[in-house]
Amino acid sequence: MKTKIAVVGCGPSGLCAIKNCISEGFEVVAFEQTSEIGGEWNSNLEVGPNVHSKIYEGLQINFPKELMEFSDFSYDKNITEVFLTPDKVQNYFLKYTEKFDLRKHIKFNHKIINVRPIDDKWEIIVKDLKNDEYKTITCDKVLICVGISTPWIPKIEGLNDFEGKIIHSRDYRSTKMFENKKVLLIGSGFSAFDIIIAIDKVAEKVTWVRKIKEAHAPFLKIKLSSKSTEKTILIKRFTKSGAEFEDGSFEEFEIIAFATGYDFTFPFLSVDSGISVYDKLVQPLYKQIINANRPSMAIIGLPSFSLRMPMFELQIKFCMQYWSNRKIFPSKEEMLEDIQKDFKLRGVYINRNSHNAHYLGLKNHEFYYQDLAETAGIANIKICLIKMSTHIGKHTFENFHTFRNFKYKILNDFEFSCDCLENQKDENERNQNCVIAKMLKLSI
Repeated sequence: MKTKIAVVGCGPSGLCAIKNCISEGFEVVAFEQTSEIGGEWNSNLEVGPNVHSKIYEGLQINFPKELMEFSDFSYDKNITEVFLTPDKVQNYFLKYTEKFDLRKHIKFNHKIINVRPIDDKWEIIVKDLKNDEYKTITCDKVLICVGISTPWIPKIEGLNDFEGKIIHSRDYRSTKMFENKKVLLIGSGFSAFDIIIAIDKVAEKVTWVRKIKEAHAPFLKIKLSSKSTEKTILIKRFTKSGAEFEDGSFEEFEIIAFATGYDFTFPFLSVDSGISVYDKLVQPLYKQIINANRPSMAIIGLPSFSLRMPMFELQIKFCMQYWSNRKIFPSKEEMLEDIQKDFKLRGVYINRNSHNAHYLGLKNHEFYYQDLAETAGIANIKICLIKMSTHIGKHTFENFHTFRNFKYKILNDFEFSCDCLENQKDENERNQNCVIAKMLKLSI
């Protein structure tokens, strides 16, 4: 009898999971609560708690398209752009779904209500949203591929007293609501940078607070107009009309926009699933993937500031090695010991900075991929992709305005090249970057 695997979510990681489960000869059923695949890349411009899309007007991806594809399916050769718009990324996933005939395994408009262990299997209660019916299925293993879509908003005194508009970047779609408004923007991730550059052009005034608990990129520099100011001091409290800062200053605002990232939430997991979430730490996960308490469950895509699509594929193939019995899991004690070893290596301390437990970044991402590949005995992500992502990451932090001004090309599994695009506006900057680009042709 075939092993039956349930896949929760049909964004990029879920699609890759379905494809690899089929390749292994497993029986697979996937559940997607919306009416289409793609997850956050599905350009649904609605907003709300059940909407996964974070797509906004003018968005371009932060990585070259070569870093946004799976190893067995490439973007159309006719696409000449380097940094794609969301519609082209979504179209890639639609073609991927068609190529590997994945749609027949997906139950759309089905929301997972509860996942709980029963003996050595999993019972899943799911709601058919169209027919308003509940169904129960039993499976052998579960792959959770839901991504992150629950906004994280820092707890600051008085926020509920503010009488203006409060939004999170997940619900940001265009600059229209900010026109001629006094805005407070809080956050320091890539979405914050995109938003501040856009609303700086239309708002009456923007105050940007970057120094918060979740600041992964406080040194990334951008140019703004004189009507925008940047504060590196914390907010002490909010009032009905604005915010008081820790230096004693006070400013009034009409809109507060949080670009403060997301939290991990799995409301459908039963209390006896073996997984807990606290302060953005999902535990206990062996290699940030496998439920150490119940290894027949895996969560895909938690590590942040990583190579997304290639990492999804690597994590899923890691699971396949063990679930196909080609590899045998370590004991629970050995898994827990490995988790603590990883925390120590990356400087993660529970109750101190555990909110960064799944953060990789330029320092740790290459080691993480290598560790997965060596542990499971599978092929690592190609060296050229890892080095390309490191290069684009470093250049992004050096100059957020110009990091998309390079054209990347894969030469072979170990080499890539990057050249300047001719549409750079500043000739001096273009010449300088061309020199840098020629020096950064890598041979590993």
